[in-house]
Amino acid sequence: MDSRSEVENLDEDGYTQLDFRSQGITGRPVVLEKGAFSSSCPPNWIIHKNNCYLFSTSLASWNRSKRQCSQLHSNLLKIDSAEELEFIVRQMSSQPDNSFWIGLSRHQTEGPWLWEDGSTFSSNLFQIRSTETQENSSHSCVWIHLSIIYDQLCSVPSYSICEKKLSVK
Repeated sequence: MDSRSEVENLDEDGYTQLDFRSQGITGRPVVLEKGAFSSSCPPNWIIHKNNCYLFSTSLASWNRSKRQCSQLHSNLLKIDSAEELEFIVRQMSSQPDNSFWIGLSRHQTEGPWLWEDGSTFSSNLFQIRSTETQENSSHSCVWIHLSIIYDQLCSVPSYSICEKKLSVK
C-alpha cells in the first residue's frame, strides 16, 4: 500500500500527477534463444537475435501505442526479415484472439506504407490485407493477427509490439 499522502501527488494547480511510463505494458519472461549472449533487455521483454520485444497487455489506438513504445525508448515493431516475422508469429500463437499494432502506417489513403523510421514498406516479406468495407473509410495503420497482417483504422483499440535494439553488456 502506498503510504504517501494525496497532497504529495498534486501539482501546483491542484491536479493529480499521473505517471504513465510503463502503465499497462508488460510482457512475458525473457526467453533466451539459441546463440544468445549476455543481454540487457529490460524485465518482461523477450530477446531475439539483436532485439528486445515487448508485447503489450493493454488496449490502445495506434498513435497511443506508438507513444507508449516511445516512452520505453523503443518503436512499434518493424519486421525486417522472414525469420523475424516467424519469431513474432510464434510468440503470438499463445494469444490467438489478440491483434497487435506494428510500426507501419500511411498518411494518405492511397499513399505509400511507411515504417516508423521513414523507410518504405516492401511487399517481399508479406502482403497487407485490406479490411476496408466502406469506400470512404481510411485504414491507415497496420496490425498483425495470428500470422496475417491487415490494414485497420488507427483509432481501433488493440495491443501492440514494441521493439528496440539489444544493448550488449
